[in-house]
Amino acid sequence: MAGQSGTEKKIRPRLKVQLVGTEPFFGPGVKTLLECIRGEGSVRDACEKMGLSYSKGRKMLERAERELGYTIVERSPGGKNGGSARVSKDGMRLLSRYERFEKELTELAEEKYREIFL
Repeated sequence: MAGQSGTEKKIRPRLKVQLVGTEPFFGPGVKTLLECIRGEGSVRDACEKMGLSYSKGRKMLERAERELGYTIVERSPGGKNGGSARVSKDGMRLLSRYERFEKELTELAEEKYREIFL
């Protein structure tokens, strides 16, 4: 394009990558939830850190596990000291693959943006 203003140089594409089965089940929200569970060791604490209700977070995980057909978060029931949770081996593999997929699509989108708009 002829003549780029300062504003045009700041413009970039942004993608929201979601995995969809019978319904959307894995995207930025579940990715962040899994990352928080890794750090916090608890679904409840991870939800609190994200500003998400526990029931909403639990439903997000249940939907993802239903669509995938496997467990992504292994939970130990609460008690006097509360429960714990950790991202399963399959959950870690999913998270890693999703992050790679998201990164590669973002790079491709940026390349296409430059090709089409600049």
